[in-house]
Amino acid sequence: MLSLKKGENANKEERIVDHIRSLSIDMINEASFGHPGIALGAAPILYTLYAHHLKFSVTHPKWINRDRFILSGGHGSALLYAILFFAGFDITLEDLKQFRKIDSITPGHPEYGVTPGVDMSTGPLGQGLATSVGMAMGERFLASTFNTKKEEIFDYYTYVLCGEGDLMEGVSYEALSLAGTLKLHKLIVLYDANNITLDGNLDLTFQENISDRMSALGFNVLPVVNGDDLIAIDKAITKAKGSVDKPSFIPIKTTIGKYSKWQGTNKVHGSVLEEDDITSIKEKLEIRDIPFSVSNEAVMDMRDFINKREVEEKYQKWLKMYENLDKKTKLLLDSIQDYDSSFEMEELYLDAKEENMTSLREVSSKMLNAIAKSNPFFLGGASDVSSSVKTYLNDLGDYSRSNYQGKNIWFGVREHAMGAILNGLALSGLAPFGSTFLAFSDYLKPALRMAAMMELPITYVFTHDSISVGSDGPTHQPVEQLVSLRSIPNVEVFRPADANEVIGTYQAILAKKNSPSVIVLSRNDVPVQSTTSIPLVAKGAYVVRPEERNLSGVIIATGEEVNLAIKVANRLMEKGIDLRVVSMTSIERFLKQSNEYQESILPVATKIVVIEAASSYSWYRFVYNDKYLITQDHFGYSGTKDEVIEKCGFDFDNVLAKVEKLFK
Repeated sequence: MLSLKKGENANKEERIVDHIRSLSIDMINEASFGHPGIALGAAPILYTLYAHHLKFSVTHPKWINRDRFILSGGHGSALLYAILFFAGFDITLEDLKQFRKIDSITPGHPEYGVTPGVDMSTGPLGQGLATSVGMAMGERFLASTFNTKKEEIFDYYTYVLCGEGDLMEGVSYEALSLAGTLKLHKLIVLYDANNITLDGNLDLTFQENISDRMSALGFNVLPVVNGDDLIAIDKAITKAKGSVDKPSFIPIKTTIGKYSKWQGTNKVHGSVLEEDDITSIKEKLEIRDIPFSVSNEAVMDMRDFINKREVEEKYQKWLKMYENLDKKTKLLLDSIQDYDSSFEMEELYLDAKEENMTSLREVSSKMLNAIAKSNPFFLGGASDVSSSVKTYLNDLGDYSRSNYQGKNIWFGVREHAMGAILNGLALSGLAPFGSTFLAFSDYLKPALRMAAMMELPITYVFTHDSISVGSDGPTHQPVEQLVSLRSIPNVEVFRPADANEVIGTYQAILAKKNSPSVIVLSRNDVPVQSTTSIPLVAKGAYVVRPEERNLSGVIIATGEEVNLAIKVANRLMEKGIDLRVVSMTSIERFLKQSNEYQESILPVATKIVVIEAASSYSWYRFVYNDKYLITQDHFGYSGTKDEVIEKCGFDFDNVLAKVEKLFK
């Protein structure tokens, strides 16, 4: 490992850092928007990391054993793109000139899958830092699963650059607490400690001793008192890499907006620098005051430092080891490389008709266990409610500091962190799942949104799905959560009606590759319908009770309300009202079907009524007006299940009367 030494190449290295600074502020000035403060202040940190430590391949940026780097403060994207350009990734000066412009590969915040060398989409503070914990967990799981005494297939580090804003967000504390507990020694956190936030000096909002906090969480703390001291930064990273029992936290004292007339103040955080300030900065850096004037010598010097570490040779050596592996192992590693967690589940059908009443949570548990035993990359857990949501994977071990190969992750009471950690696991090439009560899905919504943007194949299992939770009361009775989840682009939400549909949901989810999926389950036992279909769940909606003679109208229902809808339709048939009942397991799936299929399920110019014990806002596209919505638009009550259902108007008699009135 090449390490910096005092005096050796010092002028070259400082010159490279200054050109990175200059290039970053040129990008921001060209775009008329950006964050010059972090670019000027933290450039030495990223330079040292990329030039002297990070293991990567510019020719194969998705190499599964590369070190990961996450810019948690994604507003510093100009700095990251400048570094990637200097390091030799497939980014040109013209790409840098298109910073923040439409369809460029240099967007305003880093976007996974858009820019070569970007390992995660970041922007919402705290998410990147928390996700890095999931990446580090993923490395430990993969190393424990695949490494042998002869071959070390996985041995990468996860680095993350964070700032005060990241550490103020609660999700970071949750995740870092778990990282310390699990002793994730290949996680290295670089803290850009500049004492400034967007609104002002840190003293107004953040006064705790961060080093003491991180030490208490179980981290090595390796402070660097001068953020321009490349040797000190290098030594701290080197020492962190030597840790074998703790993750490391490196607080680096920097000056935000270094060399600007506004250095050290919040005025340089997120505002474009004035022309005279840019001129002054470049004079101090001894760089020509011409936009995007980059020294080819500086670029080549940085790449030379990287080449001296033989990073491409490390990739070639790893590739040679890979070529000598057995066919089965190579295929598994290929699926990680391609982020393909899709999985054929034909052999995992269960006999769901053994009993008339079946707990959907129990059926889900059987499916999760069957999948996890067959798919080596399927793992996950719950936020301290596994006994209620039934997600424990039997005989597959607990993920812990003494067993990184365990498939049961104990997230603790940390929904925020669980969501972000799931993203990190998925970005490691795994197929994770996480679970909690539907009402608490709000806690992990920001991370789920990021998963949707990054097209990550994560499965979320949310139980206790409606007012039928009963006596736990309105705090535990979800109302607005379904519509909220359904509104997130690129997320499919499934609410199965019975055991058959639970099986069909998992089959549909695991056949996918590039998007998150949500399965929403009742806590109650529900009857298994003779007309529900496992394969038709993948269509999003299908007929579970056809009309008998002349169609009077259609009832759409989801979840346990499907059984209620069938009962209502059967009773109304006795009164001459001939209704079709449609189970709409997933609105998103149904709307992706052909117009012909959609019209075969919901005929044009046919009255449609919707029954769902949740917000009405999901359903307006299907009905004429509010009268046809039997939904729940206010919070619930504390009482027995039956009392709450009756109070909210979802008992059989109430629903029967409403539907009969609509079709009479």
